[in-house]
Amino acid sequence: MPRVVFRCDATRATGSGHLARCMALAHALHARGADIDVVVRDLPPRARELLIAPIAATVHELGAPTYGHANASDEGAPLAHADWLAVPQRVDAQQTIEALRAHSRPDWLIVDHYALDTRWERMLRPHVGGILAIDDLADREHDCDALLDQNFFREPHVRYDALVPHHATRMLGPKYSLLRAEFGAARERLGERTGELERVFVCFGGFDVAQQTMRALHALEQSGLDLHVDVIIPGDHPQRAAIERWCRGRTDAHVHHDADEIAALMAAADLAIGASGTMNWERAALSLPSIIASVAENQHLVGRELAADRACVYLGLAHEWTADTLAALLRGLKGTPALLAALAARAGALTDGRGAQRVAARLLPEPIELRRATAADCDAIHAWRNAEETRRHSGDARPIALDEHRRWFARVLQDAQVALLVGEHAGSAAGVLRYDVAGEEAVVSIYMVPGRHGQGLGTALLRAGAQWLRRHHPAVRRIRAEIRRDNTASLEAFANAGFGLERHTYVLDLAHG
Repeated sequence: MPRVVFRCDATRATGSGHLARCMALAHALHARGADIDVVVRDLPPRARELLIAPIAATVHELGAPTYGHANASDEGAPLAHADWLAVPQRVDAQQTIEALRAHSRPDWLIVDHYALDTRWERMLRPHVGGILAIDDLADREHDCDALLDQNFFREPHVRYDALVPHHATRMLGPKYSLLRAEFGAARERLGERTGELERVFVCFGGFDVAQQTMRALHALEQSGLDLHVDVIIPGDHPQRAAIERWCRGRTDAHVHHDADEIAALMAAADLAIGASGTMNWERAALSLPSIIASVAENQHLVGRELAADRACVYLGLAHEWTADTLAALLRGLKGTPALLAALAARAGALTDGRGAQRVAARLLPEPIELRRATAADCDAIHAWRNAEETRRHSGDARPIALDEHRRWFARVLQDAQVALLVGEHAGSAAGVLRYDVAGEEAVVSIYMVPGRHGQGLGTALLRAGAQWLRRHHPAVRRIRAEIRRDNTASLEAFANAGFGLERHTYVLDLAHG
């Protein structure tokens, strides 16, 4: 049984988003049969009850801080978020190693902490199978095998070119957002967002460190709009009494403490007001139009990017907006349902809410079994090739007639220089590989079976195909692929499979790969 260890914290300094997204991934990995360990300095009781207990994860608490400035005595420059760790990186690494020794060697160590970098990861490297670094900031180097940044940037790969090893798999963008399974399920049940504004969801995260909730409620009052309001706050919110009084004074307002049904409340809402951060992707998964503000620079950057992409309305940093500003904005949105509908559509295009399952499949993939295509596969492969989602990214997007395909298929099966392979995953067909072999080079083409896209199977199929070629065509030294530059899914799959870009051609050197 695979074992996965998480290293993350949840405090007022770090916020709760790191732990929340890690546990969303932990649940997806647990569903694939993994044992889960969580290494933290201090675990909030509510998190233990809601996030840890359902998957029977083993918790290792490292104890209270013993050092004031975490990286002051480490080699190299201190990190911007050093105080979030409260001990030197080397001490935290040693404590984590001790925690790991109590059990078998983990297959993966997943680290989500702004105060840890390549120095910490190098110390852990001999004790784990692989390291996944979860990052948002792109401000430090990582010694990792995979890098995950779920945030929206228009050129995400450029941010990490000098910060991660060349071989590291990169999972970048909201399609990999780590959300609980309830968000994907709620999305499937979601009706059309028409742009009508009757119900508002207000939540500024697990800590609301800038205490923006009350300001948002004042804005709703000043707007003069007749709206139903759901307010979500932690049980220990410093302004809890005032927020509850505000809600008690209205028949159409309700306050929810540490709500378990966030996805249901979001799905029922027509507009969200809240924090930039992990909740960006929860709202996007449910196509919920949002007005957001931020309390940190990394949140500020993402908020601006989302607003530029017309996926939200961005107020700026917490100190940059007032109740008057928000009230005027609410009145404007109430009168423009087409704008709210457009915001909903753009946000919903960012993520389907299944990012955690997608990442789990990358980390613990079920094996791809390759077999040669046979005459019995002819018509099925024709249907897969002619599917609209396949043709959209093909070099030739025209549908192929069945008779023409059958003649081509018969020729291919007789050609010793062409290998046509069907990849099977979890008992059913996942995709098709074709290799045209000429001496030391093979040209590859690939397409997935409809319905198998977005599961990380393209990369797994390409890796399995490279191994197949090594066994059956040992003279081949290079695999070449021609990919359309707008086919971002294929570009990512080939890059993650080890292919490198030469001009506009992706190439895998089998002699060194």
